[in-house]
Amino acid sequence: MSDYPVYLPLDARRLFQSESLLRRLAQVSGWDANSRLLELHGSLGGLALARALGCQFTIVEPDEESLEMLRERAKAAGMASAVRFVHSSVEKMSFPNASFDGIFSLGRVAGAIDTLAVQLRPLLAEKGRLALTTICRVGLKSAPDSVAAWEKRLGHELLLPRETLMLLERLGYDSEFVESLGDTELDDYYTELDVKVSKVKEGTPGAAGLKAEIELHRAQLGKSGITIALAVTRRKEPNEKPPSSRGGA
Repeated sequence: MSDYPVYLPLDARRLFQSESLLRRLAQVSGWDANSRLLELHGSLGGLALARALGCQFTIVEPDEESLEMLRERAKAAGMASAVRFVHSSVEKMSFPNASFDGIFSLGRVAGAIDTLAVQLRPLLAEKGRLALTTICRVGLKSAPDSVAAWEKRLGHELLLPRETLMLLERLGYDSEFVESLGDTELDDYYTELDVKVSKVKEGTPGAAGLKAEIELHRAQLGKSGITIALAVTRRKEPNEKPPSSRGGA
């Protein structure tokens, strides 16, 4: 049993939304006005990226309230007719193969990254990019209580960021880069989340798990050995030749 997607309050700040990171993601991916992009659990950053590129953009969102909020934001940005909204869970969404040049989930852990990588690979066009937020362990000696709690919650082993990229390579992708939060960034993020979750209605699904997550982080005095990361990869084709080494060797 796993706790996916990992809960966030509707008005919580989403990670990996900075203009510099979105620009880097678009440049590395080669996205432009002709690109077709899909975001899982839509975000304001995703809307901003699609608006800047002027590309085709689809959002898959299972939560009706979140979907309505995103529709309103798209309308306010003059993008109402430029964004396709799909009310569906990630597991049940259905698109033709090679529908997208990029699929991403910015700041929302939508599922186990290996499961998502396998599910989403057929939906990516040749050389399409995949950018997924995931929970990783960090450091040589991660706090065992934190790691055990997260692994029980998610139902699988936690990997280091570099191990995550290696896993994705085995599943048919080439690594591009991984971005992760440092201790100070994580502390600030959980401080913000604590304020947000305190205002959530009692009994809201997922809220108890988030409160436990915050307490777990605090108990380790900000050194839990856990981080939130964005792993960016490119779909690799079965017969694709490896890149030439420098100097033509």
